[in-house]
Amino acid sequence: MNQLVLKTLLEPLSADIAFVEDGAQAIDAWGAAVEAGQPFDLILMDVQMPVMDGLTATRAIRDAEASGGRRTPIVALTANVMAHQQADYRSAGMDEVVAKPIELAELFTTIAKLVG
Repeated sequence: MNQLVLKTLLEPLSADIAFVEDGAQAIDAWGAAVEAGQPFDLILMDVQMPVMDGLTATRAIRDAEASGGRRTPIVALTANVMAHQQADYRSAGMDEVVAKPIELAELFTTIAKLVG
């Protein structure tokens, strides 16, 4: 999903948002936030990204969390939402799935469910 579009959709939430280009950068950004004592409240993870896909990045984050610490909710963003695909996302450690094209109400409901 275009980051500018997503940023525009999320503006009403008045949230601090960090964008990255690929799964490897997502892991690095998550780790840096944890180390700084300012962990992310939520990760919106595109399933298909260059360098490292969202499933691999999610597994790496979940592996790092297993050694202790807070579990960050991760939402899959994808156009591939067949039942077996959603099962794969959840198996990788993703908590929810939001279909592309993203519907604002669905996205906000999912965010509220995970972060209150």
